[in-house]
Amino acid sequence: MGVSQLMDKDRRYDVIIIGGGPAGLTAALYAGRARVKTVLLERGAPGGQLLNTEAIEDYPGFDHITGPELAQRMADQAVTVAKQECERLDREMAEALKARDQLDALQTELEPIERLKREQAELEHLQKEETARRADEGQLAELMRTIVALDRRIGELAPATEALAGVEREAAALGERLEVAERTAEEQRAAWVREKEYATTRRADLLKQYDEVKEQRDKIEQLGPEGTCPTCRRPLGAEYAEVLGVLDRQMQAIVEDGKYFRQRLEQLSQPPATLAPVEAARDALLVESRRASERAGELRAQLEERDRAVAQRRGLEMRARVLDGLIRARPTGYDRQRHDVVRAELTKLEPVALEAAKLAERAKRAEILVREAELAEQALSLHEHRARELAAAVAVEQFSEQAFAAARERHDGAARALREAELAVAETRGELTSAEAGVREVQRRAAERAAQERQIAELKVRLRLHHELDRGFGDLRAELNAAMRPEIAELASGFLADLTDGRYEAVDLNDDYVVTIIDDGVSKPVISGGEEDVANLALRLAISQMIAERAGQPLTLLVLDEIFGSLDESRRQHVVALLRRLADRFPQVVLITHIEQVREGLDRVIRVDYDVGQGASVVRDDTATLGAADAGVAA
Repeated sequence: MGVSQLMDKDRRYDVIIIGGGPAGLTAALYAGRARVKTVLLERGAPGGQLLNTEAIEDYPGFDHITGPELAQRMADQAVTVAKQECERLDREMAEALKARDQLDALQTELEPIERLKREQAELEHLQKEETARRADEGQLAELMRTIVALDRRIGELAPATEALAGVEREAAALGERLEVAERTAEEQRAAWVREKEYATTRRADLLKQYDEVKEQRDKIEQLGPEGTCPTCRRPLGAEYAEVLGVLDRQMQAIVEDGKYFRQRLEQLSQPPATLAPVEAARDALLVESRRASERAGELRAQLEERDRAVAQRRGLEMRARVLDGLIRARPTGYDRQRHDVVRAELTKLEPVALEAAKLAERAKRAEILVREAELAEQALSLHEHRARELAAAVAVEQFSEQAFAAARERHDGAARALREAELAVAETRGELTSAEAGVREVQRRAAERAAQERQIAELKVRLRLHHELDRGFGDLRAELNAAMRPEIAELASGFLADLTDGRYEAVDLNDDYVVTIIDDGVSKPVISGGEEDVANLALRLAISQMIAERAGQPLTLLVLDEIFGSLDESRRQHVVALLRRLADRFPQVVLITHIEQVREGLDRVIRVDYDVGQGASVVRDDTATLGAADAGVAA
């Protein structure tokens, strides 16, 4: 088994490498440098298949080398690395032994350090306890100040208990008196209302009765003595005059009673004089009762505050007792001066402690280095043995450099011929592929051309159709403009005259419906911003009215957005007045505007504001005066 015969079968290894080729040798080299217990198993001599390889080219670090030569160099390198490792371990061993001697020499200086560290730890603990005790004492002092303030407030609120009882009795008495006063005022007002309602009802009945009796008398008078009684259907005859007299007396009695109840209603039009003092007394009692209730509420709030203060004081007292116990339990005796002295001594001894720590670490390596040195010696022996085996194997193979050169020349010639043939085949295949691609490209372009010709023919047909439609729509637009533009201009002229108080009475529209004002027969194509807004509004209203007339019924809703922008106050009012006059044609008109001055002339105002806090719009009805429900202007 070659090298594997040197393997210790009773030993454990960290890494086992199977195969002694370049990869295995490289892995063994790096594992050895990493001080890992490693064994390499190879059936033959070290180098593996390298021993059977005549020539190696373009290997990292070599342009040309034989296999056996590369294997020999690898084996020699492994021996060199093993020797370097042994030398390194010897140097580290010497340094570790020297560090141990130096550490022994420093023991006398290191003895006080441990004692000072223990004393420093105790002093630091006492320092923390001292700091915590001071913090607790500060909290305790704050708690005591709070308790004193609570005691003062509790004392101030103490009279509230007795005062509340008195105020509650007073409130109860005022409540009883208020109830009696309300009942008295209600009874008197109810009596006045009942008498007024009775007089109103009685007078209405008398008016109805008078109308009935008068109607009956008129019928009897119209029928005359020869007529029949409308009630009993008997001839009146001689009783005609008597019946009329009876009805006259009834009518006279009804009139007298009516006069009485009319005078009575006049007397009852105002509340009786006795009701006002009663209601005034009731209102006064109501004010006193409310004041008593408010005072009782204040006193109850003070009692609740006192209860909360008492509960808070109990909690603070408990917290104060706990803090006092913690303060008493904390250890004392912290000496700041001694702490500073200990810290100074440790600071002075710190370089010695650091040096001792470094020496201790280096001294600990001594035992480890002994074992590593043994392993390094074994590895060196192993690598030397492998190098000797490899040299013997190369000698057995009787390797000849001249034979290798001749074989290499023959191999290179055959390789060149093979490459030339492969290149010729590749060039031929490339030409064939290009030709096939060219044929496919020609076929694709022919198909695209045919498809484009078909698409062009279809587009030409559609283009002719579009030209005909454009011509037809153009003629239709010209006819509609010729028919509608004069009518729209006439309607707009009327609206413009109303909006400008007759200053401008006519407008003209071109084919693009651009408004031109006619002032005393002279066209004014260039006008001010306000006049342009007025003209555009008149055009809008004219178009809306034409739509309504053509529809055969009025438009129920007209919405106008920001039409007051450049108008002065007078023209704004004219616009609102005109919109009101158009109520028969536009029953509902909605104006969207930011101009506050026009709101007084509107029937309803709805305001939309943005609430930054809520991040949403808020809508509210800000109406001052509501108009008719079926016709109005709103914003």
